[in-house]
Amino acid sequence: MKDVLQNISEFLLAYSRIIGAVASVLVLISFLFKNIRVIRTISIIGCIFFVVYGLLMDDWIIWVLNSILILVHIYFLIRLGFAKKPEAPGETRRLGKFHREQFNKKGLRDLPWFVAGDLD
Repeated sequence: MKDVLQNISEFLLAYSRIIGAVASVLVLISFLFKNIRVIRTISIIGCIFFVVYGLLMDDWIIWVLNSILILVHIYFLIRLGFAKKPEAPGETRRLGKFHREQFNKKGLRDLPWFVAGDLD
């Protein structure tokens, strides 16, 4: 009977490590995207894996904090759903005539972080 329990214990330990690794990879992958909805969605999936990992490892701080983080991600995804979307894809990057004049007056066009194409 001890051998069976030991085998089960080793299996769960190995299984939990795989789940923890998958969760970490999902969090890493979420940083590769620019779209905030995709980032939060992948992060939710990663958090779910971390919750399962925390439960398997009997580590309450991991599963509690990731459960809370799931709720935070869902809250912001809901808020994003009600946010006003720009009318055209490039519209948020364009500056109006007033802003264009201000950038030219203050010499901000010469700064390295400024892309002159944003004014066109």
